[in-house]
Parts: sequence; C-alpha cells; structure tokens
Amino acid sequence: MVPDLEIPFLALFSGTDASNRLVLHSLLGAATAGTVLSVAIAVLVYPRLVSAIFPVDKLRVKEKCSFSISLVVSCLLGGLSHVLLDVTNHAYNPVFWPFLSLYETPSPIVPLLGGEETASLLMHALLAVLFISLFIYKRKNLWKSLLVE
Repeated sequence: MVPDLEIPFLALFSGTDASNRLVLHSLLGAATAGTVLSVAIAVLVYPRLVSAIFPVDKLRVKEKCSFSISLVVSCLLGGLSHVLLDVTNHAYNPVFWPFLSLYETPSPIVPLLGGEETASLLMHALLAVLFISLFIYKRKNLWKSLLVE
C-alpha cells in the first residue's frame, strides 16, 4: 500500500486535476523510495498499530517486523507487485518514469479487460474471492495468519 501514500499528497499540493500517481508508482520509485518507506513503516509503525487494533501479540509482531534482508525483499516485492497490479486497474501508470513521461506508458491490459471501470471491477472481484478463500481456509488464528506470519 505504500505507493498509494503519494496520492493524498499529490492531491493536496496539486489539486484533483493533476496526476494522482507518480514516483512511487514507477518501478524505479517502488524499488528505491517505496522499499525504504515500506521498511521504515514495517519496523517503526506496523507492530504498534496492529497490536493496538487486532488481538495479536505485540512482541511477536515486533519480532517478525525487525529489520532483516527478508523484510527488505518482502517490501521490495510488495511495492513492485503493487505497481504491476495497478497496470491492470488504471488506464495509465507511470511504470517507466522518469525514463518516459507520465502518459507515455498506457496500460496494455486495461483495454483488453473492457476499459478502466471494468478492469478495476474484475481485479477487485478477483482479490475479494482470494481474500474470502483465505478467510475460509485460515479461519482459526485468522488475524495472526494475516497480520503476523
């Protein structure tokens, strides 16, 4: 979700007419700044926030979220997968920014899925089915399985 952190700031500083995806929605931005932000949030914020909201052991979350190479790789893969998944949801995504301008990387997938609204609906439906399947499969210790392990 870290790439989406730029959206409120872009809207605040440039209004709603400007692009709502930029640096963190590019492969380079997700791999660099996005990974650094993700690691910082995972280590500093996530354990406190999750243990305050959900019934999980704070020390266990803190242990799982301590700085490590696997955490960095997970954050990197999460950011890159977010960017690539957004290609299926939005008519444009600045995937190759700064090497190409914002609007030079239109999604090749969105038109094949019937346009931006249909593509977004299809992707959300697919993710909902996956979440419901996971929910049914992991109904015991659901929060621990989703948020800690």
